[in-house]
Amino acid sequence: MIKRNVPTRWHKLDNTAHLFPVVTNRRYTNVFRMTAVLHEEIDPLLLKKALNEILPFFAAFNVRMRHGLFWSYLETNRANAQVWQEEESPCRYIDPVETNRFLFRVLYYKKRIHLETFHVLTDGTGAMRFLKAICYRYLQLAHADSFTPEQRSTFFGIENAGDVQDGYIENYVRAKGKAFRDPSAFHLKGERRLAGELGVVTALMPLPALKAECMRYDATIGEYLTACIAFCIYEEFTHGHGTQKPISVFVPVNLRPIFGTDTSLNFFSKLSIILPLHTEGFTFQDVIALVKQQFDEKLTREEFEQRLAYTASSEMNVFTRLIPLPLKNGILRIVYENSNNGSSIVLSNLGPVQIEELFRPYFEGFRFLLATTPKEPLKTTACSYNGILALNFSSELESHRLERRIIRHLSAAGIPITLETGGVSDEAL
Repeated sequence: MIKRNVPTRWHKLDNTAHLFPVVTNRRYTNVFRMTAVLHEEIDPLLLKKALNEILPFFAAFNVRMRHGLFWSYLETNRANAQVWQEEESPCRYIDPVETNRFLFRVLYYKKRIHLETFHVLTDGTGAMRFLKAICYRYLQLAHADSFTPEQRSTFFGIENAGDVQDGYIENYVRAKGKAFRDPSAFHLKGERRLAGELGVVTALMPLPALKAECMRYDATIGEYLTACIAFCIYEEFTHGHGTQKPISVFVPVNLRPIFGTDTSLNFFSKLSIILPLHTEGFTFQDVIALVKQQFDEKLTREEFEQRLAYTASSEMNVFTRLIPLPLKNGILRIVYENSNNGSSIVLSNLGPVQIEELFRPYFEGFRFLLATTPKEPLKTTACSYNGILALNFSSELESHRLERRIIRHLSAAGIPITLETGGVSDEAL
């Protein structure tokens, strides 16, 4: 195996990332996928060249994981990265033996470039930056005559790519005594697919139509989609009769703009939108009002300062630092198992994807998928580009009744929907 002649550096896992190696296995992969859809078929040789030219700039990705006495850490990986044609289900477990010890994989299929990332490296914001930089370089190589010599020699999208500060620790303030423990939530039930198999549905919708519907309720897109998903769970899985446990939507929040920290590592927190829909008779208007109230109350800097203090306090504790790694991992696993009941479903909204003007004519759109977990067998994501929002569903459930219910709710509201599916029959929707 050819080694790249690059200096070896290392950095610690960020505060959130410590958990992922402990709880990850082939069923619970902690892998997410970002996809760029181009207007042309992908050349795999040029894609591999682009990847290896861009990789050294991205300190968060150009690494392999090592384990010390007290902490796991990431050090520079001097191997060359490979690309693969997509042949298997998305978001499957990343085996470092298969990837030259890298904790990501780049795949291609027809006009699509996929980046699959182990969450220990970064979050959706960090991964999308890496994917865009790879695509920019690929397009410079594939369309050399369309760029000036100066444009061809410039690496686009690498700003702050070397920033690997731990945003959680950098913004830590002493805990204010508030603990965060969500109540046990309602969970989706149903027959499961084989381990590692996901059914994928993407609902494409025009942003103007979606925004017009949001304006009817004076809601943001995030609030509207959260309410839509929760209300459809209430209708489809409780038949409108209510559930003893609350329907809880876990909404990841990018903390970079809130704290002014532009790290390439994980830097996100969550909103837990907890809806006690215990009885029959709730309408969509009722649910969206509850959702908006909780967004207003919880989407504040003070709330996230307290969450950062709560999650980072253990790492700041001198006694915790001295606990040997195997014992730390055992404690983390117990903590995770005890706290993994508080979410019914995830909605991760990446927002609009911004592309350098030079490259906009080459992109058709973007997609975003999350791996599922035993307690969250269906996850939803959203991102938008060029006036189209992609609402993505990844599911290990054989039935697609919730996706169908959500799509019909949106269609009934006057929003035109175009569907893409993978591993899902048209009859299921």
